[in-house]
Amino acid sequence: MKNIYLFFIFLINALHAGTIQIPSDNFEEELNKALETTLGNVTIIMPEGKFYLQNELIITNPGITLKGAGKLNTILSFKKQIVGAQGIYASGDQITFEDFAVEDSWGNAIKVIGSNHVTFRGLKISWTRGPSKKNGAYGLYPVLTNNVLVEDCEVSDSSDAGIYVGQSRNIIVRNNIVYRNVAGIEIENSDDADVYDNEVFNNTAGILIFTLPDLVKKDSNRARVFNNNVYSNNHKNFAVKGSIVKLVPKGLGIFVLASNDTEIFNNQIRDYDLAGIAITNFMITERDIQDQEFDPMPRGIYIYGNTLERGGPNFFTGTQMDFIIKFLTGFKPQDILYDGIFDGSYNGPRPTETDRVCVRENIVEDGPIRFANLHLDNKQKFLPFPGGPITKKVSDYNCHHELVNSVTLDPPNELPSPELPPTEGETLAACKKQVIGVNWEAFDYDCPDLSDYNLFEDPSNPTENPINGKKYLLTNTLFTDYAKKDRFIFVPPNRSINYKPKYSLDFPIGTLITKTFSYQNKDRDKDRETFMETRILIKRTNGWIPLNYEWDNFGNATLNRIGFIKTMSIRPNGHKKNLKINYAAPNLRQCYSCHKINDRLTPIGPRAKFLNRSGQHSIENQLESWARDGLLNGMPTDPKKVPWTPSWDDLNQDLDIRGKAYLEINCAHCHNAVGAARNTGLFLNTEIPSDSIEIGYCKSPVAAGLGTGGRKFALFPGKPKKSILWYRMVKNHPAVKMPQLGRSVPHKEGNDMIAEWIKNLPLRKCKSL
Repeated sequence: MKNIYLFFIFLINALHAGTIQIPSDNFEEELNKALETTLGNVTIIMPEGKFYLQNELIITNPGITLKGAGKLNTILSFKKQIVGAQGIYASGDQITFEDFAVEDSWGNAIKVIGSNHVTFRGLKISWTRGPSKKNGAYGLYPVLTNNVLVEDCEVSDSSDAGIYVGQSRNIIVRNNIVYRNVAGIEIENSDDADVYDNEVFNNTAGILIFTLPDLVKKDSNRARVFNNNVYSNNHKNFAVKGSIVKLVPKGLGIFVLASNDTEIFNNQIRDYDLAGIAITNFMITERDIQDQEFDPMPRGIYIYGNTLERGGPNFFTGTQMDFIIKFLTGFKPQDILYDGIFDGSYNGPRPTETDRVCVRENIVEDGPIRFANLHLDNKQKFLPFPGGPITKKVSDYNCHHELVNSVTLDPPNELPSPELPPTEGETLAACKKQVIGVNWEAFDYDCPDLSDYNLFEDPSNPTENPINGKKYLLTNTLFTDYAKKDRFIFVPPNRSINYKPKYSLDFPIGTLITKTFSYQNKDRDKDRETFMETRILIKRTNGWIPLNYEWDNFGNATLNRIGFIKTMSIRPNGHKKNLKINYAAPNLRQCYSCHKINDRLTPIGPRAKFLNRSGQHSIENQLESWARDGLLNGMPTDPKKVPWTPSWDDLNQDLDIRGKAYLEINCAHCHNAVGAARNTGLFLNTEIPSDSIEIGYCKSPVAAGLGTGGRKFALFPGKPKKSILWYRMVKNHPAVKMPQLGRSVPHKEGNDMIAEWIKNLPLRKCKSL
């Protein structure tokens, strides 16, 4: 009882004080407790010190400021991380990260997705081993986010981009120091970005304004890059093979790829081995463009008032594009480089006045400006590669465009005041009430013990004999380290479920769903299972609420909000040797990583297509049985109209649909058009054709980082070992493995089936540089 009392004292203080001070002792546990209990509108202050974290930090509530004692004083190290792919992962609105350092995250240091108003200020992001392809892809990584401010940060050693803003709107990146990354600062598929007053040096390329195909957002518009000090960006490219940034040659100051209405002005650009400023069409990558909405042409580029000072000559450094450029330009660094693809010189009409590239009034410290149009759409018979003869008359581009407006961040909306939770007395009065049957009243409360809800005849066994509940089975289940799972639904009396053909069924308010994870204890009692945790979802008036109950050795399950990790040895059926696993029960914020659809938490399993099967001890279809009993309304009278997926291991079914069924249950909770991984453009639903780029067929990676494993395509038809998707399924590295949560060992049987599925995909040649 003491623990629940202390919890409520902590919670009330968190809601009212406006700040929470995290102690140094038990730092990770206390920080997670603060993030778990606060409802938002709070500053969480971290102390001085270097703290090693085992789990990624997740922020889901709005209005949180995570603040340290300074970027040299508060250091979060993820060198010993076991669970999660990011260092910090956030999805709430009006989030601020301030005055601390993040070191050695396995994946991205700080990732924010689907948010509005995010500030990164006074941070230091680094990997202590120095530049390496083993480092995380991105330092600061807001994506699908509006109103982004990145200022006064120091970022180094990212294997992709130090500061990356993707598929976002209203962006300000200023006063940062960015060095020793592959790409220093990258703005990708975004609108309205101001990048200014940054010091960018010793990267492979300094500042990138990129537009890529096959993403949710299809274009980039209105970026201003100005007043930056960009110098000595000649670092060797250490990106993972297969990533788009691996194509970037070293020695570029500012690089514009396929973007619209980009202004580059008043920058100091010095000591570049290849080019001070480069403008290219996406066609330069020689990658297939299957996205019909994507325009590969850079349009409305305006370069003026920059001061350029080139470096010395540099010979071939490894990439095909690097060699072509240097061969055509005589191995002399160029101040401004234009690929000339579809500029009208050799193919098609010239760009319109509003689309063309304009260059004027730039100052070159080394004499006359070196400008080169490579005309890379010209194929010459006497060269084994396209391009040339180059033209050097920069006066042909002496024009101007209407100036892009400066970026003003939208004023943030006023966040609603969080509702106070029930008091300790109210919670205990409801949860400890003696009742006959299910304690329905307790469903409105986060009870301290699972038994408080009185769901099972034997409170110590959550796998059978439910009280007024229904056990349900799925055609396919998410793999979780070979754990057995038992699922039940409890619907309030005189209420029913509404049928929906897509997403989850529509459950009434007051529904409770349980899922218990267990392992057979083969060493002592063959008839007794070891229960790990029971996760529950309760549908309250404000939506679904996740709770997690940890089982002890005495048959009790108590509320655990912050998760746990248990190292243990198991031997799955059919395996000859034991497997060592790190069983990781999630904290409640991690539930949102998988269950968040359209910004709301929702069940994953109880969908018509997964429930459309016979139930336990019965050959009758579950859904038909529920409809007959009045539990389910609106089900089609013709069962054939109900969606269905086969079990992935049912050898009597077609391999193609089995493969996609496995991917859907294991991956599509994130990889769908409204899920947490929607920014990738990779959607793994069974309805998508197997030869579609959306499902990964011949799809080049965008932000996979170390996860590419040097592979070029998500799905390489006929070749599972060359497919990124399969590679990530069989690996255990925290930044590589998929799914990122819920497993510490690969699912051999499922992975073998997916390999066979890939081998049997329709064959087509995938094209990549």
